[in-house]
Amino acid sequence: MKTNNESGQSTIEFIFAFAFGVSVVFMVFNSALNYATGYLVHYATFMASRTYLVADSNLGQVGSGTPPSPQGAIDVYNKYRLDIFDVPNTGFAINQQSSSQDSSEYLTVGARTVFEKPIDALGRVVGSGKLEFVSESFLGKEPTRAQCATRVCYSVTGAECTSSGSFDVTLYDNGC
Repeated sequence: MKTNNESGQSTIEFIFAFAFGVSVVFMVFNSALNYATGYLVHYATFMASRTYLVADSNLGQVGSGTPPSPQGAIDVYNKYRLDIFDVPNTGFAINQQSSSQDSSEYLTVGARTVFEKPIDALGRVVGSGKLEFVSESFLGKEPTRAQCATRVCYSVTGAECTSSGSFDVTLYDNGC
């Protein structure tokens, strides 16, 4: 009677199981890095959005409806050096406020970042697929100091205040 030689069978099974196990560990590690990078990008997008939303020209003109420049927000976003984590700065954009005074567009004013990261660092478990990450920070346009001064002046005097008039306004952070 002839028997099959099964020597080395357990070695082959160990190699296959070990390779699969290591690949899964790398995939979980890569997912953790993707999440951490996503959180950092979201924080950078949030800070850039806040910088853009609270920008004021400081001209002292009451009722100035000039939208702020996005350059300050871009500078804040670039300070986080996300290129170290392979996140290009080209995916960052500012949804600017137009010069119209329509309050319905305020909800979409802010910053947005889109970037891609690989699902699997080795490309062996799930292939070379990529995840698209989107970070949005649409906080709504906060009133500028000039708009807040107009509101405070109107609530005190009961009349429209203009920059040509002579008046003093003390601003208090009451959610103006």
